[in-house]
Amino acid sequence: MGIQLDKVRNIALIAHSGAGKTSLTEAMLFAAGRTNRLGRVDDGTSILDYEPEEIKRKITISSAFNH
Repeated sequence: MGIQLDKVRNIALIAHSGAGKTSLTEAMLFAAGRTNRLGRVDDGTSILDYEPEEIKRKITISSAFNH
């Protein structure tokens, strides 16, 4: 079973630091069933922030691709 390309949508979340981009993306992935838990940046449990420096500083440093 392949991916139906006419159903694929690409989005970008762009905002200043601390605006909630990572939290919004976490919520979207959780709501879509792509992850089984809702991680939090402040708790260091975000699936998008996995580099030690990102967890330590509680910010996303690198752009991320998720599906």
